[in-house]
Amino acid sequence: MSAKPQADQIELSPSVRAILDADRPESQFLKHFLRYLQALLAPDPAGLDRVVTPDVRCHELEAIGLPRGPEGLKMFRRQVNAAIPDEHIVISAVRFEGDDIIEADMVMDATQTGELFGIPATGRKIRFDVHERCRFVDGKLAERQAQVDFEAIKRKLTD
Repeated sequence: MSAKPQADQIELSPSVRAILDADRPESQFLKHFLRYLQALLAPDPAGLDRVVTPDVRCHELEAIGLPRGPEGLKMFRRQVNAAIPDEHIVISAVRFEGDDIIEADMVMDATQTGELFGIPATGRKIRFDVHERCRFVDGKLAERQAQVDFEAIKRKLTD
């Protein structure tokens, strides 16, 4: 199995593409964010070690009981990758705060083919919104606050 996500797993809106293509500091920052997303979607989460700091904080994962640091993020991604391996992300908007924070609005599409949140595979296609606020240090993710309505996802899989 490939350690890289397929190129078509991440799609950029025209406004986000324009930022990426521009020759501005935000363009480089956006490239760091995209490298992080590519590692996040890769079938093998070991690549996250190259794009996150050793003490990365993922507040929403810690809030649901996962360990702090890269291991908690990898644990979560192993579960998600097994349950929805065809995950596709559309980055619809990004905003920058200073030279270390990026906020991204994203839409995720996927098919549940494995157990997710204790729900056996349904084969259902799901779509959900994610808002991430990420702080980077030296080009690596140091802190993340993701807003995802896990309860809404569960309802989509069981209703």
